[in-house]
Amino acid sequence: MTQPAAPQPQLAPRRARLADADAIGAVQVASWRSTYRGIVPSDYLASMTVEDHSRRWTRLLLQPGNLELTFVVEEHGQVVGFAMGGPEREGDRRFRGELYAIYLLEQAQGRGHGRALVEAVAEALLDGGTGSMLVWVLRDNWEARRFYEHLGGEFLREHDLDFGAGFTLREVSYGWPDLRRGLAGPAQ
Repeated sequence: MTQPAAPQPQLAPRRARLADADAIGAVQVASWRSTYRGIVPSDYLASMTVEDHSRRWTRLLLQPGNLELTFVVEEHGQVVGFAMGGPEREGDRRFRGELYAIYLLEQAQGRGHGRALVEAVAEALLDGGTGSMLVWVLRDNWEARRFYEHLGGEFLREHDLDFGAGFTLREVSYGWPDLRRGLAGPAQ
């Protein structure tokens, strides 16, 4: 007798709802602890709490326009990743939109969720009249950098990011000058 095929994860992100703030906060804390181990000081990672990040996400999602530019992906009814975008925050003249955050639980990576989330933010920016986008990523986060390069992001520049917690890390940015052309690379 053959075994039934395991259900495939749902790849289509959906817009976040205010009720997702707790799940988004939990994903952020868990993904920071796995992704930034060895990059961000361990005492900082250990001090992060789901409660604090849930409250932050509640405040963020209550701000006008943020629900339209925040997306989540789920597996088996549980949020396993999220992304948020909006207007570029540093006055770049070439790139008007920004992918502010994208995080996935470690066990949900490699299933196409990351690409789907970036595409959802890019489409929402396009729908709002923004045709370009950039993202900032910690310089030593090589996996994320390869991901953005695979999606066709062009390296732009780097700068220091002061975490306001007694340490500074280097960030690099990648950009997509014309979102109408889509992201590069095959769907994963």
